[in-house]
Amino acid sequence: MLKVAIQLSSFLVLCIFSGIAFAKLGFNFYLGAVVGGAIQYIFTYAINSFVQTYASLKNKELENERIKQFSLQGMEVECPCSKKVKDFVPIVLNTQNKYKCKECQKLISVYVTPATALVTEPLINTDITDPKIIENNEL
Repeated sequence: MLKVAIQLSSFLVLCIFSGIAFAKLGFNFYLGAVVGGAIQYIFTYAINSFVQTYASLKNKELENERIKQFSLQGMEVECPCSKKVKDFVPIVLNTQNKYKCKECQKLISVYVTPATALVTEPLINTDITDPKIIENNEL
């Protein structure tokens, strides 16, 4: 709200001063006020366009950086052709992962399948040669 009030007051001040300047030069006061308002409107529009363009370019740059970081996630795979060429392929989870083999020039798909594993706690300072531990199921 304060920003709008400041913009409106600066708009009015510029209109009045440009109207006075035009009146002192022998032109119509209202013509000067309209010219001053138009100048401020064009200047504000140009600045806002520049800021929006800059912000858009910066966002695209950040998006490209993020995509580049995602492309660093990958795995070493082996081509299923007869030459068994190994290659590092970037893996992105929300797309189909494909690459072209360097040797056979065929398009190869990479399928990522999730697997689960049980998390276990290591046995620390346990004498595994003691038969009582095994008999009592204390492991």
